[in-house]
Amino acid sequence: MKKISLSLVAVAIILLLCSMAWVRINILKPALIVLPDHIQNIAIVDRSIQVETSESRMEEVLTGELFEQDKQAVRQTIEGTIDVCAEFGMYHLIRTSERIKGGGTKSVFPGPMDWSQVTELCKKHKAEALLAVEIFDSDFIISNPVSIAMQVLEGKALAGSGFHVTAVAAINYGVRLYDPSERKVIDEYHVTHRLNYEGTGATPQDAFNHLLNKIEAINQTSYEAGRLYGERISPSYYSAVREFYNRPKRNDDLYMGLRKSQVADWKGAIESWTKALNAKRRIAGRAAFNIAVAYEVLGDLEKAKEWAAKSYTDYKEKRGDDYYDVLVYRIKEEAETKRQVPD
Repeated sequence: MKKISLSLVAVAIILLLCSMAWVRINILKPALIVLPDHIQNIAIVDRSIQVETSESRMEEVLTGELFEQDKQAVRQTIEGTIDVCAEFGMYHLIRTSERIKGGGTKSVFPGPMDWSQVTELCKKHKAEALLAVEIFDSDFIISNPVSIAMQVLEGKALAGSGFHVTAVAAINYGVRLYDPSERKVIDEYHVTHRLNYEGTGATPQDAFNHLLNKIEAINQTSYEAGRLYGERISPSYYSAVREFYNRPKRNDDLYMGLRKSQVADWKGAIESWTKALNAKRRIAGRAAFNIAVAYEVLGDLEKAKEWAAKSYTDYKEKRGDDYYDVLVYRIKEEAETKRQVPD
């Protein structure tokens, strides 16, 4: 009996997934940290240089760090932060060639910079604030090749055995943002960011060859880590998927709305789904839910919220309740972003 129940649940899940279409939308989110109004220009320095010791030299040998590998990677974190902030132009981030010994470790912040040094660097680079990369360490760990029954080469699955290998690039990254006029550290941020990579081939060496090489992987992961910090101090976009109903296809209006949505005619889709509101409650609920999604795609969040509520209250569409909460949160985010971004 238990097996039958589990089977019915599995079938129900499959049917639900088959009854959903989806659309990807870009959503604007506000900055987490709002900087003081007097800050417009931010100079960036690398303060992650370690005092060289016999232990640090030995670590470089054991971990296989290449010459100036971390120096290149720090530059990528800076580029990631600059690219995010450039999207809205709220702040002008200034690249500098300054490299300073911080006296900390690869996992712990050093003591804060002396304010006279911060002030001098800001004057030198004509900035009101200083962003210092104070922790940086990179690692690239590769697993042993694993034999697999099916090999995938250049996107094609071929019969026979092969090998699969995985790798993880990890960036330990920490920054401080200094405001010399207030003699205050505005923000202190520390994260370990990881990206996974994989390769498959007919032999272990082929599998390794299909991996992104160590330097490229570390640079890519560093850039993403830098973007994460940019998203703390500047509004940014993220991608989200919205699901909506594509069945029952026997209802012409619901199905016609789906077809219009597939060619991005969302206003036309709303017209068709509005006609489907005259159908049975279950179909009408799905149509109302779809109308809510269409309005969100068109950028009318208030209308989207209104229709998500209708789908739940008037037509008992259960998904409408959760979607309503999502839209309420989006509206709050949008209001906060408008306060942050000047007209």
